[in-house]
Amino acid sequence: MHRLITIGINTIQGFANPAFNFLIVVFGIKVFGKAEWASLINVMLWVFFVSFVFGWGNRDHLLRAYSENPSKMYHSFFSNLLSRCLLLPFAGIFFLFFPSQIAIWAIALICILVLYNSLSTLVIYHQKFGAQLLAEIIGFGLIFGSIFYIKTFNLETFLQIYVLATFVKLVILSLQLNLWKESFSAKISLQEFKLGLPFFILGLSGWLISKTDIYIVDLYLEPSQLAEYQLLITAFLMLQALAAYITIPFTKHVYRVSNEVVQKIKYKLYLVSLPLTILGGFAIWFLMEYFVKLGFSYEYYIVGASIALPCYFYTLNIMELMKNHQERTIIYISFFAFLVSISLIFLLIETYEILGVLISVSCTQWLVLIVYKLHRKFS
Repeated sequence: MHRLITIGINTIQGFANPAFNFLIVVFGIKVFGKAEWASLINVMLWVFFVSFVFGWGNRDHLLRAYSENPSKMYHSFFSNLLSRCLLLPFAGIFFLFFPSQIAIWAIALICILVLYNSLSTLVIYHQKFGAQLLAEIIGFGLIFGSIFYIKTFNLETFLQIYVLATFVKLVILSLQLNLWKESFSAKISLQEFKLGLPFFILGLSGWLISKTDIYIVDLYLEPSQLAEYQLLITAFLMLQALAAYITIPFTKHVYRVSNEVVQKIKYKLYLVSLPLTILGGFAIWFLMEYFVKLGFSYEYYIVGASIALPCYFYTLNIMELMKNHQERTIIYISFFAFLVSISLIFLLIETYEILGVLISVSCTQWLVLIVYKLHRKFS
């Protein structure tokens, strides 16, 4: 029972962050308008990307280090964190692309995000998912409440709110983890970058296939279209992510049981995929058209739902590859998908705009499904 509760809290916590971000975008656009909120989206896209790079695959690298040498867990944590802080001065690149006041707050947010995201390894190791969920709820409450408290949109003000909310989350989670009570020892070393590189490349390959589209939309389409696209793609990616959350209770079984049993688990996932996708797609259509009032035709939502469906059919294939230490295959497929995706987007975005990008992402997802199935058949 305790294990099921832990899995449940982990699933809720994992789903809470994208859900909270989605609600913030929905109501931000509803209250302030697409163009105004898109200016914040534009800055946050690059804040999150730089924060991802500065993470440098630390989570998987450190979790392996913790399991191999638990007695030196905090030495590994602080050594990795301080070594990665050597990357922070590179955030100064923001001054080249944004006004100085915006750049200052964006860099401050990156610094705090790097610290907050670093705690995820300790959360996983100590199973403190409830503590992180509490921090996420409070941080969400601060940002969400500000949308209704502030009368006029100001980009700098909202960046300051994000800095405050993330700092509060950092303090809450640090206290919950009793981080201040742990003895401090650390060694700044470039070796941390070498050890984290394989995990960073694996994460980057996943980021390229899942995030590139919104950056291209940011560069090519109008600010209002950027806000519309982020709403749509975030909603359908949340629907897609359900596949990963559903498989969490089966993770250990995939690593332990025979291929026949894994195949039975796959069939169960296949059975729920279509009903979940149809119901989720309908719910997204209802929310977007009757609450947000985007004014898109039904084709957008059919294509969006088709983005989510393939993931239910290849998620366990990825887990099987990781079980067999074939991470390199995952990287190759992801980079191949990235090249296909950007090629299709550049081909279709000018003529079909948002619909063209959605079609490109959908085609890429189905191609990824085909490649994983062919690889399993012929490997």
